[in-house]
Parts: sequence; structure tokens; C-alpha cells
Amino acid sequence: GVSVMLSGAVEGGYAATLAMLVLGLAVAFAALLAARGLYGAALRVKSAGELAEKDNFAFGIGLAGAALGVSVMLSGAVEGGYAATLGEEAAVVAAWAVLGLALMWLARLVFDRVALPALSVGGEIRAGNAPVAIVDAGNVVATAVMVRAVILWSEGGLAAAAVAVLCGFVVIQVILAAVARYRVWLFSRRNSGRRFGEAVRGGNVALALRFAGFQLGIALAAAAAAQVVVYDPGGGPVGQALLWGLCSAVLAALLAALAFAAERVVLRGIDVAEEVDRQGNIGVALAEAALYVGIGLLLNGLLA
Repeated sequence: GVSVMLSGAVEGGYAATLAMLVLGLAVAFAALLAARGLYGAALRVKSAGELAEKDNFAFGIGLAGAALGVSVMLSGAVEGGYAATLGEEAAVVAAWAVLGLALMWLARLVFDRVALPALSVGGEIRAGNAPVAIVDAGNVVATAVMVRAVILWSEGGLAAAAVAVLCGFVVIQVILAAVARYRVWLFSRRNSGRRFGEAVRGGNVALALRFAGFQLGIALAAAAAAQVVVYDPGGGPVGQALLWGLCSAVLAALLAALAFAAERVVLRGIDVAEEVDRQGNIGVALAEAALYVGIGLLLNGLLA
């Protein structure tokens, strides 16, 4: 009798877990479908027309970045234990999905209007400019990586965690916008005043790939702040988010310094400005991007 009861409990546990899994996947798929519609609406176009009729490669890149960003962010929301009931689990996952979609949309808006104000990101993607779409997608995924870190780092109920994530998102956008402006300034300094926007608008894929890699590397390094700063529910979500942001900014600066040093070693004897900025050498750009992402991953591992 005891063995039958235990067997039934185990089977019931498996059934409940399976139900939660199916529910989470259903909400995730719904969020991805909504991301497609929202991305098209943000650019004032129809997704199906851009992808199938116009064969807009740039739109596809941007949409891929948005979908990946939403998936990365949701992976943080669903990671860990399940809620007590199916209804509660559905409400929690749906709430994070809605918040995630809103944050991805805001990230695009901030990037377009603040980080690269001289470049009409939406207009260039509608026109089929692939390098601009790569830059945009890299920023969205970088935002999602950092938002995921804040979700996993914060504690307390859904409301408190959401406040912490919103405050963290503001800090994230400040960091990523500052990094983007730094890369724009650095490009101009290396190229006798030439503008970054003009280069990617002109089709420099290598420059876009390096930019996206740097943003993602910064995001990975900044996300490691969750390994350093211990979340204190008593400190309030706003104060904790600011503390996390301060640590993130320090780690982002550390990555920039380490990347500068790594380039001098790994790419010794190569004029990266000449190869990437002026010749559009994709191989060198990917090597640089790999360095940025690799250092970001190493910082996460070392601080874990």
C-alpha cells in the first residue's frame, strides 16, 4: 500500500511538472509571436510582407535579435522552481512576458533616439540596411542578457522583483547608451572625424559585427555584478538596483580595459582600425567580437 501511494505521488509530481513545462512553453511561444508583431509595428511595416515579399534581410536580422532577446529574458523569468498552481504559474510567466516585450521595445527606442541619434535605425532597417540591423540586434540581445541577470538576482514577490527589474533596466540603458557613444567617439577618433553612422549606413558589415560583439561583451561583464552584489530585500529594490548598476559599470569598464589589452596580444601586428573601419575586414571584426564576448564570459565564470 505504501509503495502504491509513493508511486502515485511520484507520477503526480511528474504530471504537475509536465503541465508546468507545457504551460511555460505555450506562454513563451505566444510571447515570440507577439514579438514578431510588435517588431513590425515598431517599424511601421507588416512582418510577413518584409520577410516573404520584399525579402528584407535587414528586417529578418532585427526580428531575430528581438526574438532572441525575448527568449533570453524569459529564460530568466522561468528559471527555478514552479509556482504552487497552474493558474499562478501562468500569471507569473505571462506577466514577465508582457514586461519583457515592453522592455525590448523600449530598448530599441532608447537605442534609436539616445545611443545613436544621428542614425535612423528604423528607417535604415526598412530600407534593407543589414549592418544597421546587426547593430540594433546586438543591442537588444545585450539588453536581454542584463535584464535576465537582474531577474535572477532579485528576490521577493513578483511586484518587488518587477520594480527591481524596471530600475535595473534604466541603469542598463544608461550603461549601454554610454558604451555605444564611446564606440562612436572612438571610431571618429581613429578615422579623422569620420562618423560611425555614415560607415554602417554605407554597408560596413565588419564594423557592425564588432559593435554588436562589444555590446554583448559589456552586457555579459555587467551581468556578473549579480555574482558580486548580494541582493538585500531590506534595502529596497531601487537602492539595490542602483548598487547593482554601479558594480555593473565598474565591470563594464574592466572589460573595456581587458579587451584593449587582449587586442594588443591576440591581434598583434594588425591595424584593426584600418582593417575593420576602412577595409571592412569581417574576419578581423569577428576576432575582436569573440574577444569581447569571451572576456565577458570569463568574468562571469571567475566571479561565480
